[in-house]
Amino acid sequence: MSSFRPLYGFEAGSLIGRHQGRPVTAARFCTAAMELAACLPRKRYVLNLCEDRLNFMLGFVATLIAGQANLLPPSRAAGAVREIFASYPEACCLADHNELPSGLPAMIVPPWTAGRADTFEVPCIAADQLATIVFTSGSTGRPQAHPKSWRSLVTGARTLARRLEIAAGTNWTMLGTVPPQHMYGLETTIMLPLQSGMAVHPGRPLLPADVRAALSEMPPTRWLATTPLHLRACLAEDMDVPELSGVLASTMPMSEELAQAVERRWHVPVHEIYGCTEAGTVALRRPARTGQWRFCDGIHAWQSAEETWIAGGHLDNALRLPDCLSLLDGEQFMLHGRPGDMVKIGGKRASLQALNSELLRIQGVRDGVFFLPEAAGTEAPLRLAALVVAPRLESEAILSALRERIDPAFLPRPLLMVDALPRNATGKLAREGLLALAREALALERRRA
Repeated sequence: MSSFRPLYGFEAGSLIGRHQGRPVTAARFCTAAMELAACLPRKRYVLNLCEDRLNFMLGFVATLIAGQANLLPPSRAAGAVREIFASYPEACCLADHNELPSGLPAMIVPPWTAGRADTFEVPCIAADQLATIVFTSGSTGRPQAHPKSWRSLVTGARTLARRLEIAAGTNWTMLGTVPPQHMYGLETTIMLPLQSGMAVHPGRPLLPADVRAALSEMPPTRWLATTPLHLRACLAEDMDVPELSGVLASTMPMSEELAQAVERRWHVPVHEIYGCTEAGTVALRRPARTGQWRFCDGIHAWQSAEETWIAGGHLDNALRLPDCLSLLDGEQFMLHGRPGDMVKIGGKRASLQALNSELLRIQGVRDGVFFLPEAAGTEAPLRLAALVVAPRLESEAILSALRERIDPAFLPRPLLMVDALPRNATGKLAREGLLALAREALALERRRA
């Protein structure tokens, strides 16, 4: 097939979502998208900064119709936006708020028109059209750009829908706690709904009470796309939610214990997505039941030396995965984390991911992370440090619990108590932010001593 329509599985009167309390049908959405496409500045790129998920979706589709490409920033911070503009000067910001960096070309999403109930005309988009350029979070360095074709996004969304058994036209709804500018958020809360007939909640709730309130506004066929961090916070609040059809989780490893706790409390299957900005969704698993991952349809993998490569499926090109994998057969694998995740102390090896998992298993720990502190000199022995959020615990109690769970060589020195970790919108931590917070916490601890 040489082209795909932006909407698949919708009738003219199908509900896309609600905008400012008013229902948005597929017909109304298409009318608004066509009108916005005609109004967009004649640029090569549109930097989509919309906070309302329906506004983002509208801008995303309008950009495609106009033959332009979406730029999806790793952050809406002024510095990140200006950095992208420096590399892509033929761009214009599209936003639904007024907090934009000064001096940059920008357009605010115009008011949605009512639209005709029987109008449902949207042109096909060429499969090879550049649809978007997404950027890595920058947690491990400078954000890197990765272009995606329209074929890749559509194929990936339809593959994900089949894997989750989400049939088109069955009135599913989607709520996301992750931003649509992130690859995971784009795939699950924008492309999956557009290609399966799902309605979308416009918000991005963060606090557990807000998540519950948003779900209560939706019909019973609800899906939640979120992160293990958000799920842990909801369980810590002892929170029940309205009936769910499914939960999607990604952006950080999810433990078997957390997945089982969510499934037991909410009576819903939890599906974990493995992927990366470069490739999008690569595989899925149900972590409450298995540690093995299964590749998405059409993707095949091979290994060369210690590297794992994938191709096929929705991918535009063969890609090297950034993680260490053990291939079990043509469809399944075990995930071991990233090469830089391993640390060696006193002749012993451990995974930072595994250490973090043990830390988060301690009752009363809300969040926490092990990390390598700044170098203290060539003669200083290598030590790990940790930042921990646990309002009702003392550091000695946490260290005591860790002694029963991990080798003494990897006990954090120091273990610093903080109010919150500097996570970004998808729950990731940049090393610079960690080190800055560690310096502040250590200075405060020394003043108290």
